[in-house]
Amino acid sequence: MRRSDSIPFLVPLSVFLFWLPAWLLAATPATVPAPGFQGIPWGSTLAELPQLVLVEPDGRVDIYGYKDGQPHFANGPVEAVKLYAIDSQFARVMIRYRTEETHNRIKQALESAYGKLQHNRGSMIRGLNQEYSWRLEETEISLSYRELGERGLLMIQSRILAPRFLDLLSDHTH
Repeated sequence: MRRSDSIPFLVPLSVFLFWLPAWLLAATPATVPAPGFQGIPWGSTLAELPQLVLVEPDGRVDIYGYKDGQPHFANGPVEAVKLYAIDSQFARVMIRYRTEETHNRIKQALESAYGKLQHNRGSMIRGLNQEYSWRLEETEISLSYRELGERGLLMIQSRILAPRFLDLLSDHTH
């Protein structure tokens, strides 16, 4: 192949290689928050944190809440924020909320922190039941919203520690 024959292939290839890094950076958030929740790393001992109070002691799974007033997330009030520790290690957060306005605020905050949602085949983005998820290296985030009753549930959990909850369930079924 002569040099002049390869020029038509080099131009599109060079354009592609020039734009590829910009395209990849646009698809991911600028900075992904550290694994955990609001500065509390996965695996932490929640009993040692002064801002939390034990609300449901169970031995293996203990549930904590914030001491001070109305729970907040994504710059606004929510119905409840519960932090779960399994075997004394922080592993999961569950946030309950109401209203479509709160849902949109939470969804927008998650997209700005973890990247735009990529809708998979079969996922619901509108309708009576909406499901969203982000899967990061150490964290998994699931957002569910039911339009009927305007109720939402956000679960943020450690991908390493959360499987212990399933082990616990299987121990109780035998």
